[in-house]
Amino acid sequence: MARVAILGAGDMGTALTTPLAANGHDVRLWGTPLDDAIVAALRAGEPHPRLGVAVPGGIRVFAASEAAAALADAEVALLAVTSDGVRPVVSALARHLAAVPIVMTVAKGFDPGAANDEVLLLPTVIAEVTGAPIVGVGGPSKANEVARAIPTAVVFAGLPAAVARCRDLFATPTYKIEPSGDLTGVEIAAALKNAYAIALGVADGLEQRTGVPHHNLRAALFPRAVAEMGRLIAACGGDRATATGLAGSGDLQVTITSGRNRLLGDRIGRGEPGIAAAAALRADGITVEGYAATDFGYRLSLGRVDPATGAPLDLPLLRGLWSILYEDAPALETLWAAA
Repeated sequence: MARVAILGAGDMGTALTTPLAANGHDVRLWGTPLDDAIVAALRAGEPHPRLGVAVPGGIRVFAASEAAAALADAEVALLAVTSDGVRPVVSALARHLAAVPIVMTVAKGFDPGAANDEVLLLPTVIAEVTGAPIVGVGGPSKANEVARAIPTAVVFAGLPAAVARCRDLFATPTYKIEPSGDLTGVEIAAALKNAYAIALGVADGLEQRTGVPHHNLRAALFPRAVAEMGRLIAACGGDRATATGLAGSGDLQVTITSGRNRLLGDRIGRGEPGIAAAAALRADGITVEGYAATDFGYRLSLGRVDPATGAPLDLPLLRGLWSILYEDAPALETLWAAA
């Protein structure tokens, strides 16, 4: 039995207690200050407010002020917060994380708090406070399905020994884990699929606006998105093939079926300008991670070289999506030009 601390009591953090509990581990679920209502509900034996399921028996739930107890003697700490929450959480818990042998992350995005407008991958931020090996989790994984032990296949990426240990802890008959050494590629794919899901969501909105399906446009954009993920991964030193596996095309496929990123694209396709649509969702308290990921991913690509050609890296779909979201470029014309 291993001791595992999950940092973040949101949907995915809570969902991942299911495979760990099935394997008989000592699981501590710690909530950030934003999770206070969730922590209260779980401690009262109620279902998770968003997932609609209770945590498995034996899971210990800790409030924000109890981080030291949650992390005490943990073999693995898993960060399950939003991408913009990674830096403040690891900074606040640095002293405790430094003693944990392996740190995992299911956060999907880039670091928005880097100095000098630099774009950083989230493992780089985590490495600022710990020398422990970092394992990134990617792939198609809806939290409500993981929580109910519905068959799910994911990727664990990092150094082989750390990946193997984490795989031993989490793998169950319904939670299948593919090992990878491409942490860079998995992290880029995890972030960018949120961005490209917005573009594909535009096609759904166009159907609602016009009454005519735009399946052909959607199908044209999907392989373009996967190819661009692969090119950026390779330009950043990762394995281009990661984009065509679970972490890239697999995660993109499940992301475009529903969710906030698709919702933003849908609103734009229905006729809202990109800037106004994003602002309206923010005003409603809805965080669309793909919105920031589009900007960070586009800036990450600037000045890079495609190692396959030696030419400057060109990502027309990502560039077009950036112009739709940040310059109110016309959606249909811009996406079709990039397809």
